[in-house]
Amino acid sequence: MAADFEYKQMLLKLDKSLKTEEFESLKFLCKDDVRKRERENVKRPTDLWEILETREKLGPTNLMFLKDLIRHSCNGRVDVMKIIENFENGIPDDQQFVPPRPVCQPSQQPVMGNRTPYQMNHLNPNTSNTVNVDKYMKEINFLTKNLGKEWRFFMRTLGVTDGDMLSVEQDYPRSLRDQIYQCLVQWISDNGGQFDRGKVIGALRDSAVERYDLAGRIEDHDI
Repeated sequence: MAADFEYKQMLLKLDKSLKTEEFESLKFLCKDDVRKRERENVKRPTDLWEILETREKLGPTNLMFLKDLIRHSCNGRVDVMKIIENFENGIPDDQQFVPPRPVCQPSQQPVMGNRTPYQMNHLNPNTSNTVNVDKYMKEINFLTKNLGKEWRFFMRTLGVTDGDMLSVEQDYPRSLRDQIYQCLVQWISDNGGQFDRGKVIGALRDSAVERYDLAGRIEDHDI
């Protein structure tokens, strides 16, 4: 059937579009539905799609689980979500789209290493307030230097959206530290200019992050 063919083509296009780290994140998100031994044998997204189909988590008319996985593993990449949405709407997947505009533009380019504190315009367009993060630089630099592959899960737990992370990644594509730094500054801005240590510690201890080492050091002021 034509619908089944288009469905298989859509899954193949997803396979080719996912980056290695996104695929690994996607597999991790399936840990409640795909056993560890099965995940170890999954080498490509198409292998995972087949398992999810056997679990009745995926099918031509059952795409909610897949969309949720993509949304949380690809940092809001519009091009990947577009593949699924185009299939649902029966339109060509190569349709042009306009990437989202960056959420914010820093008033000063940050300098890595000994950063100069800068102010970021608050994301609310109805206010011209700025947030000075100078007093939180010790905590920000500690997280910037020590958060690794878990940083996206950490940011999501704090409340930073995938769209906001995507905007930051587009602005600073070559520097993971800059991406983490910008997201932290943005979160502080959204949080009324406050660095909520309790929320940070809780996010680090969340089951999706599990950086108890960093949480303990922040809690003990050992940074």
